[in-house]
Amino acid sequence: MPVSAGICRRSGATVDNAMSEIFSNVWVKRVVSLLSPLYAVAVCWFAYMSVFYELIVYDPKTVCIMLSCISLVWLILMLYTRKQFLTKLTSLILLPGMVLPILLYFGQWWVLIPPLVTALIIFFFSGLGETAKTAWGTIFLLLYLLGSLVFFLTTSLFAPSTVTTTLAEGPSPSGLYRFRVTETTDSSNGCTKVQVETSELDRDYDLAVFQIKGLTRDVVVERPLQEEVQIEWKTETRQDITKQIDDISRDITVTLSDAQMDMLGREAYQITYSGGQTLSMMQSDYHDTYISLSPAQKAALETEDEEVKLDTLSDGELKALGITLENFRTVTLSELTDEELAALGIPEEGDVMYYNGRVVFRYYVAILEEYFDLSKQEIGLM
Repeated sequence: MPVSAGICRRSGATVDNAMSEIFSNVWVKRVVSLLSPLYAVAVCWFAYMSVFYELIVYDPKTVCIMLSCISLVWLILMLYTRKQFLTKLTSLILLPGMVLPILLYFGQWWVLIPPLVTALIIFFFSGLGETAKTAWGTIFLLLYLLGSLVFFLTTSLFAPSTVTTTLAEGPSPSGLYRFRVTETTDSSNGCTKVQVETSELDRDYDLAVFQIKGLTRDVVVERPLQEEVQIEWKTETRQDITKQIDDISRDITVTLSDAQMDMLGREAYQITYSGGQTLSMMQSDYHDTYISLSPAQKAALETEDEEVKLDTLSDGELKALGITLENFRTVTLSELTDEELAALGIPEEGDVMYYNGRVVFRYYVAILEEYFDLSKQEIGLM
């Protein structure tokens, strides 16, 4: 055998041995296991999104292939580090983390199968002992069975017996809103409904979009069913809308939030104490104000506290303390200048919807009344 060939074989064997030692080194596995929780975080994020967003996939095939490739890479990493603590912990998080997506996105298997298969494989092949796998497996199985039973019973029990058909839907000219016209058939001659939703809070990822749910605004509800429904969008200026509203009435009021009062730099509350002292304050001061209680006041409130937070007092408790509270958050729309409207975040122009020739939605009012504020989000199973 030539000397060079022997040297090459020994060199190759040395490299193989070195690589084998590296991959079998426990510290290498511990470092690589740091990547395992990232997959669990992604699954938990997916569970969160399933509660607050509707999922619409534009290209199911591409999304499925992409998720499968990502899941395969992480599955290999987790199988390599299956005996490490972080990977074991991850294997216990993935299966319960997939419960909500499976229930709420049921039927969209192209996004559900890759993480679900990954969760099952790493659970059964993780470094957990057989006793632990049996115990946790039983818990997870019951979680899926009971969760599915409760979900489907609840949706069946509270599902309306009416039939709703979508007649039309689409975006507004600016793309900031979308509308849906539905027709509901019931025992009372049915009804026609027009709904508007915001698109600003959606999360668009090119191949799929998560549409915010629980922020739908009914702008038209008419009974009986309407034979003719015409939806028209126009772009109108802030000044023109202000004039239109003033022409209807100059006494129209709007209740601003504390944050909006801050934007205008206006005092939101006025407090009149029993001694006659009057104090106007910004909302931040109001929410940070404490009132020291005298023995008589403590008795009136039936409390042993030396002081109470002003914004926690009910109307009856304020009356017992001899305090009068007024808020200035309800203002006449005609009092607001165009500059103040701009400060409240109302753009120079925006979308206005007409239903059969009459205005039913103005971007101006939607922003002012905070139609689509996240604090008003309603989450339901259906």
